Amino acid sequence: MAEKIKDVYDGTFREHGTFIRWLKKPKLKDPVFIQGLPGIGYVGRNAAGYLVDELGAEKFAELYSYHFPHVVLVDPERKGVIREIKNEFFYWKARKKGQRDLIILIGDAQSMDPKGHYLIAEKIVDVVESLGVKEVITLGGFGTGELIEGEPKVYGAAISEGDMKPFEKLGVQFKDTAIGQIIGGAGLVLAVAKHRGMKGVCLMGETSGMLVSDPKATEAVLKVLDKLYNLGLDFSKIEERVKELDKIIKKMETLQEQLLASLLQPKKEKKEEEKDLQYIG
Repeated sequence: MAEKIKDVYDGTFREHGTFIRWLKKPKLKDPVFIQGLPGIGYVGRNAAGYLVDELGAEKFAELYSYHFPHVVLVDPERKGVIREIKNEFFYWKARKKGQRDLIILIGDAQSMDPKGHYLIAEKIVDVVESLGVKEVITLGGFGTGELIEGEPKVYGAAISEGDMKPFEKLGVQFKDTAIGQIIGGAGLVLAVAKHRGMKGVCLMGETSGMLVSDPKATEAVLKVLDKLYNLGLDFSKIEERVKELDKIIKKMETLQEQLLASLLQPKKEKKEEEKDLQYIG
């Protein structure tokens, strides 16, 4: 059972630019945190989203931030109702031997600036730490720039060598890879978790990076989690589910590219173009 709590606005959004809206506070036993946010090949976001859908995980909190793209989304299926850009926390309770309680984070976007990445990573770890998380798994894609022949590999990076062992047994490659850095939430959440004394691993599905969404890389990452936590996932729907998300993802990517371009544009050019704008923002 989840403990119902009030949604209290305490002014921290105005002060820090990031806040959590709690819907309820679940009571969990030694949960594992799994994060999948938009990134290369949308591997992490799609894998975490598939977990939420297949397991029937329940949403318990939402994260909002000034550092997300400065737009709202309009839902045509709800007669033009708007919603903000957000990240969402879900929970799922273990049902049989070999499983673990899970907290899963998915999201529309990541921060558009470096400071926001750090603030959001801290806030995410604050939430899961308050629920007893001691182990963090972030998901992402490992872009090769080349077409992948055969089954995609899953590469990994960890807080410590000891954290690698369970994943190495499942074929995750930690050593002798070309991983030089992990950009964004997949790496920074691990860095924050490290300073909180947690275990942590980033799993990255091998992808060419040429596709908006890569269902094969998504499946490769999910198979590792499925075996590790005895989830019994049905993988037959992955390609169909990824195709459904492609249209939304393409719109979000185009939107973020336009917003970034406008932020980087010289002020003089920007002023000249603003004269020709024919929409209300």
